[in-house]
Amino acid sequence: MKRIILFVLTIGLIVFLNACNKDNPEETSQIIITGIDFQPYFYQSDGKIVGIDADVAAQALEDAGVEFEFSMSDSWDEAYQATLSEPGMALLTTCYTKERQDLFKWAGPTSRSSYSIMTRVSSGIGAYLNIEACKSIESIAAVSGWNETITLENKGFTNLIYFNTYEEAFTAFKNNQVKAIASDMTQMSTIYDPEEFANDPLIPVCIYYTAFYYIAFSQDVDDQIVNDCQQAIDNMKTNGNGFFDIYHNYRPFAQPYMVPGVVQLIMEDNPPYNYISSMVGSSVSLDGSAVEIVNEMQSQNSYQEHISVSNWAAAYDLLQFMPNYALFTTSRTPEREDLFQWVGPISETNLRFFTTTESGIEILTLDQAKALESVATPQNWFSHDYLIQNGFQNILATAGTPEEAFNQLITGEAEALLLFDMGVKWLCDNSSIPQTDIAKQLEVESYKDYIAFSLNTSPDIVAEWQGYLDAMKEDGRFETIWNKWYEGIPLP
Repeated sequence: MKRIILFVLTIGLIVFLNACNKDNPEETSQIIITGIDFQPYFYQSDGKIVGIDADVAAQALEDAGVEFEFSMSDSWDEAYQATLSEPGMALLTTCYTKERQDLFKWAGPTSRSSYSIMTRVSSGIGAYLNIEACKSIESIAAVSGWNETITLENKGFTNLIYFNTYEEAFTAFKNNQVKAIASDMTQMSTIYDPEEFANDPLIPVCIYYTAFYYIAFSQDVDDQIVNDCQQAIDNMKTNGNGFFDIYHNYRPFAQPYMVPGVVQLIMEDNPPYNYISSMVGSSVSLDGSAVEIVNEMQSQNSYQEHISVSNWAAAYDLLQFMPNYALFTTSRTPEREDLFQWVGPISETNLRFFTTTESGIEILTLDQAKALESVATPQNWFSHDYLIQNGFQNILATAGTPEEAFNQLITGEAEALLLFDMGVKWLCDNSSIPQTDIAKQLEVESYKDYIAFSLNTSPDIVAEWQGYLDAMKEDGRFETIWNKWYEGIPLP
């Protein structure tokens, strides 16, 4: 009898364990893929759900062998809450953010875009302002609960006028009920009719965020399903042009740098290390010593990541939490040491104060620099950190780029500039300002510059990239590039 009972209990235990086994994706029921009408990512056409994210998700889930069904929601908040609370769910076109990263399981990115505050020329607001200046705009249309809106709320905006849908927000903007609108720029391109605004074109006031959209799975979905889906998306990107073809089908003007890679490789406009050398329409050419080095590092691979350009502050914010994300050229300071993973060095930066020669100002000590009316430097740069850490109260850090900070010195808006030697030399040479018009002052720090990878990047990827660079230094390719740009200056 005991043997019979033991046998029955054993069979029961096996059945129970099999029923509870979550390591086998075949045991997971069909995934409900939901989203809202958000062109060109997810929308209905001829009774079928299509779009960039819809097509990528469908292909990835099919490749992963996962059954799924699309569902269109009328409300982002409802779809978001359902994915948080209900089993077997996935929400498309979900921006990966620090606040959301632990709420879902993620596969992607499936698409990317930029958030911008847009206005009419006639508004008189102007174009390409810094984010702080945008807080004084009279009114900005924004959709409640959308990440475009949350990002501005987190930056302290109090001039937002809320709407339930994007159509309502855009209609209010079109009818002059608000001065500006916060929008995903790719979505704006699908609804914007140039003829309708022919006499009063739209212009970007400020591009304030780069959004990377993912498939956000509910927490109950098996890890193997998520991992298989992620691998399928990566394979679509690395095996031929399948991923780009989906993108290009919906956005014919799309360039490779507009499409998310396996690793998001980001640079700022910071000559002579990395900068935009030309821009014709949506086609952008990049140059600089770091650009050449990074491209050469991956030249032996069958698949190469494309470099994208962002302003430093926005890119640096994403570097704090994004998966598989890299930013260059990044100075490796003691304060940043444990924040990132490092590949390099690829350059060296000597940080010093500069003044105009005609001003007659002399800076031999930090106290002399602190006594000036203002010291300009790019916002959120290591130089900005240096001034804050050393107790400067006269910081002018409204510039988004070195060039803007340099111009603040030239125009007299600032009495001094804190920047690096090679950058100022390049800015002089490319703005027809004689180097003799700029006076070198006190040098305060020297740092090695690296490619900074987020802590949320696989260490294997980081080690692979460091291996690429080490090989370049061993066979002389690194020295060749360095001497092309900085002949006579020691290797970093």
